[in-house]
Amino acid sequence: MSRLDQEARMTIKALAARGATNSEIARLLGVTEGAVRYQVKRFERGLTDGRARQPFKAEAVAAAIAQWRVSQADGPINLAALHGWLRCEHGYTGSLRSVQRFWRSAYPAPAIRARRRVETPPGAQAQVDWAYFPGVILAGIPTDLVALHMVLSFSRKPAIVWSPTKDMLAWLGCHSACFTRLGGVPATVRIDNEKTAIARGAGAWGVINPTYRRYAATMTFHIDACPPRQPQCKGKVERRVRDQRLAINPYGRPYASLAELQQWTDARIEILSHERRCPATGSTVAEAWAEERVRLTRV
Repeated sequence: MSRLDQEARMTIKALAARGATNSEIARLLGVTEGAVRYQVKRFERGLTDGRARQPFKAEAVAAAIAQWRVSQADGPINLAALHGWLRCEHGYTGSLRSVQRFWRSAYPAPAIRARRRVETPPGAQAQVDWAYFPGVILAGIPTDLVALHMVLSFSRKPAIVWSPTKDMLAWLGCHSACFTRLGGVPATVRIDNEKTAIARGAGAWGVINPTYRRYAATMTFHIDACPPRQPQCKGKVERRVRDQRLAINPYGRPYASLAELQQWTDARIEILSHERRCPATGSTVAEAWAEERVRLTRV
């Protein structure tokens, strides 16, 4: 059973008092469920755990262990080899387990870095990116198409608009079509560094294309360009682009026209919006979108 420090024991006591299950506490602390069950029983009986105050047997050879650790440099650490070396060179009589317990205490592994999910308020942001789909069958002819993805960051409601080109007219026209499908315009639109958007440079120091700047002023949204080579800064739309290749894949069937493809895509998005969950609210994407729509500027 792992030796738990005072903080871990107090955490177990507090969570158990709040009604958390043993398995939930074990997953949170990264220990076995048996260790949690043992501590909970001791708390219920009013006992204190004296094992944590007992010295490690391997502390008697701590200097030798430190010397052996330095001799390993950056190589792999083999505690069984250390235990054998202590027995042969220093007459150590303790078990391998005692060495392992001391090592975990004296040389703990780096703490796992916590991940924090940061959600944007309703109506604050949408993220935009292109996705390339070559060889989609339109009217019996393989046609190279691009799809403009726009995702509301709060509700995760997506809009996808197809286009045969990525020029300025397509860029602005697809924006307008996405805003119409989303029911309004958010305060900020986070974009990649497309030439139709950023004429020169990239990111916050890039020069915004004058045409796109005028369009943004007319539609009343702020342009937020991503830092270069950092796709995680627009991870919500990157995720939806990946999902499209699985759930809204245009391949495998022919379409009479681009309009038919667009109609099929809109229908698929509507279905998926009632199936997928919004991480910010726990409700469906459709329900979270209904809450967010009232915060958007009317088109």
